[in-house]
Amino acid sequence: MKTPEMINRNLKDILIVFPSSFSVNKKDELKAIINKKLQLSHVKVSKIVNEEACIVFEATDVVEAAAITSEMFGIDKVAIAKRIENRFNDVVNAIVNTGKQIILPGEKFFVKVYTSNSAKKISYVGRDIEFASVGNLITELLPKTVTPAKNESEADKIILAYVGKDSAYVCIQIDKALGGLPFGYQNEKVICSIHNILSFISCMLAVKCGFIPELFILYTNEYDLKENAKLFGHMADKMDIKKYTIRLLHIDIPDRYDTHIKFMLQESISARILTLLPGKRIVVPLSAAIHPPWFVEAVMKKIIHAGKASWMPLMLLTTGIYHEAISMGLKDKIILIDPLINNMTFTKLEYKKYESLIDTLSKVAIKNMKTISLNVGPNYLHDIIDSI
Repeated sequence: MKTPEMINRNLKDILIVFPSSFSVNKKDELKAIINKKLQLSHVKVSKIVNEEACIVFEATDVVEAAAITSEMFGIDKVAIAKRIENRFNDVVNAIVNTGKQIILPGEKFFVKVYTSNSAKKISYVGRDIEFASVGNLITELLPKTVTPAKNESEADKIILAYVGKDSAYVCIQIDKALGGLPFGYQNEKVICSIHNILSFISCMLAVKCGFIPELFILYTNEYDLKENAKLFGHMADKMDIKKYTIRLLHIDIPDRYDTHIKFMLQESISARILTLLPGKRIVVPLSAAIHPPWFVEAVMKKIIHAGKASWMPLMLLTTGIYHEAISMGLKDKIILIDPLINNMTFTKLEYKKYESLIDTLSKVAIKNMKTISLNVGPNYLHDIIDSI
């Protein structure tokens, strides 16, 4: 027989972490990383339970824990949930009670229930719970006008439940996380440039694949430096690093050049600098949907000649570039690059004309390069600007 203390403990809010599809087989590493991150943020974890599709954390501050883990790589989504017995009626009642709290009049809702293969002593499947919960919710919410959605994409509110090996969990809040592999999982460094939104997305995709970036900011003027430094900060906040060393390189592109020429010169100089800096692995932000094929081939020849190994996360992405920018909260910035893409007139002949300038500006930038170490925190932007 359960004591009142045991019952109260079972109803306590807990944190559920759903690994990304790339981290499902790396849950032990992910669990250790999350536990360490929470401890560093003064969130104490009293218990961790490994479920088949997720990791369950009992923590002193579940809301803070959810906020922290939602900004971590290797995680698909995080949820604050109620833990209950995995009996059929208990799960249905918990879903209905949650729905009554979060579903507003006129909203479409969707109930999704996952059951673990290792769930003990259950005689039902997820679909049974979904069917019973939807029917009870419609009845309980009357006279509100609510409608069950056909799928998750049509729903205004989603109620997610997971039936684990010993307990069930009904999510009361779900947040999307960063996905990919845990930060630094590859234990390999790559050199990345941040000089525009495309280069930033390319760097972020490399980080999502588990690489550790060695970054440099390439800029033409103070405004350019501030904007690129903000992009760096956006990335630094999501990396599990307290102190970071970054290189700053200024390039003096004449103002008389048209915008599309400046854009391509900046792309060319960035690629050239990547081949000149020490380090074997580089991330090149080229896309076949944006950059002319001849330009991609010309850059690749220089990379191969320099003996570098190139990673090109954007190469075959089309609308995926925009989806990545939107997921990173940078929709406004990616739109600014549309006119450059749609009016690209930079030719192979022009590239040959500017090759000498590209080489000269790249070498001058490296010669005058500044390297600064800074704390990843609220003052990073001032640290970067003040160093110039």
